[in-house]
Amino acid sequence: MDEMRGAAVELSEAQLLALYEWMLTGRILESALLEAGDAGRGAFLYPASGQEAAQVGFASALDPGDVFAGGHRGLLAALVRGVTLEEALLDLFGKAAGPGRGRRGFGTPRPERGLLGVTGDTADGAAAAVGAALAFHVRGEGRVALSLCGEGAAATGTWHEAVNTASVLGLPVVFAVENNQYAYSQPNDGVSRLAYTAHRADGYGIPGIVVDGNDVLEVYSAAREAVEKARAGEGPSLVEAVTFRHHGHFVGDPAAYADPEARRSWLARDPLPRYEEYLGTRGLLDGTRRAHLEEKVRARVARTAAWAQEQTGQEVEAPPPAPAAGADAPPPAGPAVSVAAALGCALDEEMGRDEAVVVLGPDAGGPGGRHGVTRGLRERWGPRRVIDLPASGPGVAGIAVGAALFGLKPVAEVPARHLGGCLGVLAGHAGGEVPLSLVLRAPCGPGPRSDWDPVEASGAARHPGFVVAVPSGAAAAKGLLSAAVRHPGPVVLLEPARLYEAAAPLPPGEFQEALGKARTLRPGDGVTLVAWGAAVGAALGAAEVAAAQGVEVEVIDLQTLAPFDREAVAASVARTGRLVVAEDDLPYGGPGAEVAAWAAEAAFWHLDAPVLRVAPPPRRLPFSGGPGEEGGPRPADLLAAVLSLART
Repeated sequence: MDEMRGAAVELSEAQLLALYEWMLTGRILESALLEAGDAGRGAFLYPASGQEAAQVGFASALDPGDVFAGGHRGLLAALVRGVTLEEALLDLFGKAAGPGRGRRGFGTPRPERGLLGVTGDTADGAAAAVGAALAFHVRGEGRVALSLCGEGAAATGTWHEAVNTASVLGLPVVFAVENNQYAYSQPNDGVSRLAYTAHRADGYGIPGIVVDGNDVLEVYSAAREAVEKARAGEGPSLVEAVTFRHHGHFVGDPAAYADPEARRSWLARDPLPRYEEYLGTRGLLDGTRRAHLEEKVRARVARTAAWAQEQTGQEVEAPPPAPAAGADAPPPAGPAVSVAAALGCALDEEMGRDEAVVVLGPDAGGPGGRHGVTRGLRERWGPRRVIDLPASGPGVAGIAVGAALFGLKPVAEVPARHLGGCLGVLAGHAGGEVPLSLVLRAPCGPGPRSDWDPVEASGAARHPGFVVAVPSGAAAAKGLLSAAVRHPGPVVLLEPARLYEAAAPLPPGEFQEALGKARTLRPGDGVTLVAWGAAVGAALGAAEVAAAQGVEVEVIDLQTLAPFDREAVAASVARTGRLVVAEDDLPYGGPGAEVAAWAAEAAFWHLDAPVLRVAPPPRRLPFSGGPGEEGGPRPADLLAAVLSLART
């Protein structure tokens, strides 16, 4: 295979030995953890013995300024790319002193070292790598991103979105695949009808190559060539290293599904002795030198592991929700503007204020997204800042994460029906250790050109560190989006589709709404009515009718679902003694349940009646709404709830 080692001839004798020492370190470290029973103590270790050549070859092919996105089996590759052994073991043992502060394995994002971090789904790293490459492309930097995952992860939708997007945009990224024969227990023919993952490259219009994954120099040469092509502006490549994992998918997996004869054949091609033999033919390694290197590595691993185990602080708590940002918006005044136009105005202002702000999403440039929010921005700011993506699901979130980790401030639009998958990608990379300034805009609920996406997509509120906001009108839409773009953490902006065309006065000039702060839209001392999004209009209508019947209703627009303004709700309930919560979607498991449960506990002694929740009738919504299918709580139902409490 010497003809496949073209780039490897550039390596010095010291570099050739360094590759060997890394491979030896990976094997000895993993063996020590498994033998001591420490693999599952604070981390779920995915053994990679047998794949050292692939990991070292891929990771070594990048320049110092390049970026690497690995997977849960990529501990050795992360070490090669700059994670210290001390940092890795602190994180593996769940120590608070580690980079992940006890919450992650070895996969903490370290953008200053060119590391994108690791999530539970290793295909997410491919999307994040595309985002990093997008940041390099936007700024005209000569840097490259490389993602490394298994052949099983390469069968997922997120990986497809990532590769397809990189191909369409011609981004400087390399997609590396370790084909270790099994996706957990599924052999390759149960994952794909193709003989090799690299054969998919033709479908994306990019080069693809299959190499011997047990030959570190062959892997290095192929990866290095792909990296240099990407750096030269020739776009992405797909490199597949065919290898074999010596152990099961995870610690404790006996791998009984592996064919015994195939296992014997692969073990005979162990990458370590193969490379030792090569170094011996070059006069670089003999028995004495090998024993010396092994003794040195074993001593360092043992010493560092003992030190890491002695550190205190197992499993620290997750961070609290991100702090509020923004300032109170001025009272509505000025010409009437639609919610869609107000959102577009906020983006235009923020893009003018900060060149790092970019807009991403399907059809973001031409029609301005499905609802026209970003229409005209591409003509004003150019194709490097308003970027059409051929992806619409988790791939968009992963791309936004990678771009944010490397200096951009992306505002990405995703349909609410895809938000669940996007949140998994976002939560995996946005663990709180690294500031991540990005916004996911999610049109939701019934409305023009809407697919009746879920209104609340309330799963976003369950992730510590996320801010989830929902506007109720034009002024709130502009103020919340502007504050979200400036916020140092991830923000999910839920945009009720049925409000896009609703017009209302918009204050002139720049302003922000304070994230995490509710707004009292109508004072009253009879009943507190809490609402958000499109339900606010119904709440105000019900309050007006109730006032004519002698009941003064205090209407509170939460504006932010996570963290919601507990102080505002508590102060209002203390005055009124009664609380109605207007859900904008079906009530089970929604934000209204959280508000009601919290009030029943924290404001119990102020309540003179049970908390009532009003939600839309439980029904399956049609694909295309007709008359009477507006969604949200009905004003008549809200009025009935308010009056029933007022009379108790």
